[in-house]
Amino acid sequence: MRWNRKNKVPASAVVWRGRSAFDGQPIVAIVTGLHGDNKNPKTGADLAQLWILRADIGPIDAVKTGADQSICGDCKHRGDGAGKRRSCYVSIINAPRSVAKTYQQGGYVSMRPSNVATHLASRGMGIRIGAYGDGAALPISVLADLTHGIFHTGYTHAWQARPDLRQWLMASVDTPAEYAMAKRSGWRTFRVRTADENLDPQEIACPASDEAGKQAGKRTSCDHCGLCDGSRPDDQRKSIAIIAHGIGTSSYVSLRSMVA
Repeated sequence: MRWNRKNKVPASAVVWRGRSAFDGQPIVAIVTGLHGDNKNPKTGADLAQLWILRADIGPIDAVKTGADQSICGDCKHRGDGAGKRRSCYVSIINAPRSVAKTYQQGGYVSMRPSNVATHLASRGMGIRIGAYGDGAALPISVLADLTHGIFHTGYTHAWQARPDLRQWLMASVDTPAEYAMAKRSGWRTFRVRTADENLDPQEIACPASDEAGKQAGKRTSCDHCGLCDGSRPDDQRKSIAIIAHGIGTSSYVSLRSMVA
C-alpha cells in the first residue's frame, strides 16, 4: 500500500524495491524513525535509519548462506559467507531481523524517496544511509532523492568500483593503506582503526565515538555532526576515524592481523 499525502506520515516505510546493484537479487530499502524517535544514542533521535535488506530471505539466513552479498557486496566484514568470522558491528539478530519480519508481514506502507526527504526536511531531520547494508546496492536516483535538501550520513565498502558515489557516501576503509588509496582517488573516508593506531593528520576522531567522549565536552551525536556526508567539490574537511567497536571487534582485530 502506498502512502497518501492526506494521511499522517508513518513512522517507517518502504522507499524502494528492486534488484541489487551488486548481484541482481531482490532487495528492499526501508526507512525507520520518521517521527524522530530513533533510540540509538550515537546516531541521535533526528537521524532516520535506512535498512537495506534482501526482500526474499531474512537477514540471519542471508548471512548464513552468503546471500547478504546482495546488500553488502564484497565487504570483508561479512565474514566467511557462512555466518562465521563476522567483524561487522551490526547485530543482525536485533533491528535488522525485526525490520525484515515486519516487512515480510506486510507491516509497512510505501513512500517515494522524495516524499521521505520532504518530510524529514520539514522536521529538520536527516537520514542515515545504511543502518544495515551498503548504499552502493541502491540506484543513484534513490540516494539522490532520499538526501535531497537534508543532511545525511552514508558509507560504502564498494568505493574502488563506484567513484560515482563520492558525493553521497564516505569510503569505508580498514587499513592505513586503504585510507591512502581512497584519498588519492578523491574520497573522504571513514576508517576503522585499532586502539594503538594513530590518526592521520587529515583525520579526526569520530565526534560521536567513545574516544571523542573522553575529551570533556567533545562528544556529540551523528544528527548534530553531519560530517559523514561524502565529498563536495574542493572539499577541505578532514576524514573520520573510529576505534573498532561493537560485537565484531575481536573478529576485526583478527582480520587486521591478516591484512595489515
